[in-house]
Amino acid sequence: MNTILLCLTCLFVGYLIGSILFAHLITRIISGKNIRELGNLNPGAYNVFTQVNKFRGVVSGLLDAVKALLPMMSASYFFDVPNIALGCLGIGAIFGHRYPLYYHFKGGRGASTLLGMFLFFIPIEFGISLVVDAILVLGFIRKQYGTWGPSILIALSLVSCLFFQHPAEVKILVWIGGLIVLWFNRDGLQKLFIKPVAEETLSN
Repeated sequence: MNTILLCLTCLFVGYLIGSILFAHLITRIISGKNIRELGNLNPGAYNVFTQVNKFRGVVSGLLDAVKALLPMMSASYFFDVPNIALGCLGIGAIFGHRYPLYYHFKGGRGASTLLGMFLFFIPIEFGISLVVDAILVLGFIRKQYGTWGPSILIALSLVSCLFFQHPAEVKILVWIGGLIVLWFNRDGLQKLFIKPVAEETLSN
């Protein structure tokens, strides 16, 4: 198959799989509630974790990661798909999570789905970054876990992958996915830095 056509096909398939919002399904099935009406209104794993149940929040996050990880593993093992097409599967899943076809294109921010892509392409860097992230967020920052946690984890994973031996296209795809998700989370990131500066200005 033509490489461009293969990449477009993987992007579309990834999008369709990513459009399944497990946070919405789990919350609806378990409690009968709409996750979009709870907490920060975001249909993501962290909102399930804080507003519904911690265990179900973790399950939701793992399933969101599987949306990228499992299709990439399957395509690699059964069809020997090249890295660039595998990356399109992962990026497609991220866009599907953010703009889900089955939920009027209103989805979550894609951090958990990105982690599935990281687990496939850069598992060692992801594991190291996860440990460092946990130490920093739980041991020192101790606030805004839903924003600090994934943001630091993504940043550390992106930087650390530059120091490991991976094909150039893998590093590029990982960075594209990471920057897309950081952009999807820009509102939360702005609040972390702009609000403290504004408060300090007012106090002065």
